[in-house]
Amino acid sequence: MNSSLSQTAIVEEQLLPPETKTAQGSLWAATCLISGTCIGGGMLAMPVQTAEIGFGLSLLGLALCWAFMAFTGLCLVEATLWIKNQTHFTSLSRLLAGHWVKMLAIVVYLFMNYASLVAYTAGGAALIQAWTGISYEAGCAIFTLAFGSVVYFGAQFIGKANSLFMCALGLCYFGLIALGLGHIKGENLSWRSHWIESIGSFSMILATFSYQMVVPSVCSFMNYNAAKLKKAILLGTTIPFVIYSLWIFVIHGAVSLEGENGLREAVIHGHSATTPLRNQLQSWLITGIADGFAFLAVATSYLGLSMALFHFLSDCFNDVKVYLSRNRTIFLTLVPALVLAMFFPRALLQFLDLSGGYGDTILSGLIPVALVWIGRYHKKLQSDYKAPGGKLTLATVGCFFLWILVTTVMN
Repeated sequence: MNSSLSQTAIVEEQLLPPETKTAQGSLWAATCLISGTCIGGGMLAMPVQTAEIGFGLSLLGLALCWAFMAFTGLCLVEATLWIKNQTHFTSLSRLLAGHWVKMLAIVVYLFMNYASLVAYTAGGAALIQAWTGISYEAGCAIFTLAFGSVVYFGAQFIGKANSLFMCALGLCYFGLIALGLGHIKGENLSWRSHWIESIGSFSMILATFSYQMVVPSVCSFMNYNAAKLKKAILLGTTIPFVIYSLWIFVIHGAVSLEGENGLREAVIHGHSATTPLRNQLQSWLITGIADGFAFLAVATSYLGLSMALFHFLSDCFNDVKVYLSRNRTIFLTLVPALVLAMFFPRALLQFLDLSGGYGDTILSGLIPVALVWIGRYHKKLQSDYKAPGGKLTLATVGCFFLWILVTTVMN
């Protein structure tokens, strides 16, 4: 046995309990877990946030972010296969990079999750306000009570509810695409060479490809089958890329940038992509489908993230031997996001942009690259899979995410 394999064995034997053999999940189910994590409320914000740079640069940015985010997912597959044993993101960070990287991962995860919950609460509240005429603050409270309370009933209930919502969301999406294609105007898709503005849009695009936190769980679900995990990552990120590309094409093509109810006005007021679409096309059918799509998008994202944050907080408190009741943990999960959403009506755009610019650049970009660099070249670990490229590739990807992080800080 060579030294690298011996070191891998030491990591598995001394740092973790024996691996538990589980039945292998299907490739399609793993693909859906990844693509479903990507697709959500970010669809409402991205076409608006990228309006200034136009369809051409938006598509280019989407392709670049897809490539880099798919690569970091493959990096996490490599890192997880070194250790296995149902390891999760924070454990990978601690075992491969140390305690401080683990703490960084925890802090960034909490930031990303709370920022996203604030964004989706604000988006849901704005729709409730438009439908009922009540105040925005009351809309925040109603949305949190209606969907946050579902956390109390557990993961199985949320899973069933989310499946129904996702089916309805898919129907609304294809309905909007079919109706919107008939209103495409060529002049709306003209190339706009706003290269400086395009840099600022990358953070929002990154947020729509955020799935890396589920990769270790998918690895366990697939019983660490390297070949199928690679396919699941590539397919699971390609599906959102196609869906997002078509979505941007319809929004940018059917809705003008300038004027009343244009995309620029939507940016100023913090509206979702469906608002200018329905206002410009003035169709009762499109209005109904657009409202349904927008509400389902924020609701499905909110349900999944609130459940994930509830479990994360429970694990964190248990880890430091602090007992909190279920009700108190739910309170810590939901109320901070509710309070912040009340103070930031434009949070759907602002907070998703922050989540991508700070959270995804670190947690989904820099940390996976660092884990593979340390594991490969310092700890000399080997596994059944190796992400493509060597030091130059890792350095290039790391510089890309660092560039976006620096740009976000400067902006």
